[in-house]
Amino acid sequence: MANQSIDLSTLPAPNILEPLDFESLFQARKQRFIELAPEYAEALALESSPLAICLQVESYRELLLRQRVNEAAAANLLATSQGADLEHLGAFYGVARLPDEHDETLRMRIRNSTIASSTAGSAAHYRHQAIEAAPGLIKDVSVQSPGDGLVVVTVLAKFDADAEQVLAQVKERLFDDSVKMLTDTLEVRLAQPVWVDVEAELYLNTHASELIINKLEQTLQDNWLKVTTLGWDLTPSWLHAQLHSTGIRHIELLAPTQLIDVAAHQYVMPKSISLTLKRG
Repeated sequence: MANQSIDLSTLPAPNILEPLDFESLFQARKQRFIELAPEYAEALALESSPLAICLQVESYRELLLRQRVNEAAAANLLATSQGADLEHLGAFYGVARLPDEHDETLRMRIRNSTIASSTAGSAAHYRHQAIEAAPGLIKDVSVQSPGDGLVVVTVLAKFDADAEQVLAQVKERLFDDSVKMLTDTLEVRLAQPVWVDVEAELYLNTHASELIINKLEQTLQDNWLKVTTLGWDLTPSWLHAQLHSTGIRHIELLAPTQLIDVAAHQYVMPKSISLTLKRG
């Protein structure tokens, strides 16, 4: 089961952000100049002429101005806003940056606050409140309702955090009378790991160094911890993409060979990684 939250990074580029091309701006300026003063057409045919250089300078200045407009527009979009600009967006929704909080975590909290503000007792409401209980320590939260009046909140703490302490903070917040709906029966629990053994044979290019295996294993571990969330399905194609780096000619993925489908209260973790280098 895949996580249903919207990944802002997958949204198409907004139309307000204009694609920029210096050559198009320069040619448009040159064409307009020739329309107004055709006697200079021959001079403009040589791009090293003083007149052509002046138009190039003006075209570049216009390019910079349009880029500045793009940056101003991006600063007002949740998906692309950064730093102090993102903090101003958060202030509009009553969300302040925590000490040492990264942009991505703040961005998620801003988004969750706008969704959660619409309906008390909704999944978004409980998700937002859970994250706010320990915003710098939580990687993901899922909210499920398996039966009438029963709400199950699953918490995935960041891997360098004390999971039990995070769970205690979330429980304290969610069971507060100002947060919990009277008609709801709440269950708050930690996420369940699904352990996976990874085994692969890596066929090297002729001149590739065997030292590559250490880097590949570490990169796989690091990327895995970054992307795994509640309900994130592990696919063989994702593993192929992580292992198929420079120096690798071919990969035989021995395990897993099928999709690892996980539920909303689970997350996939590597139990063991066995990479064997081969040539030929």
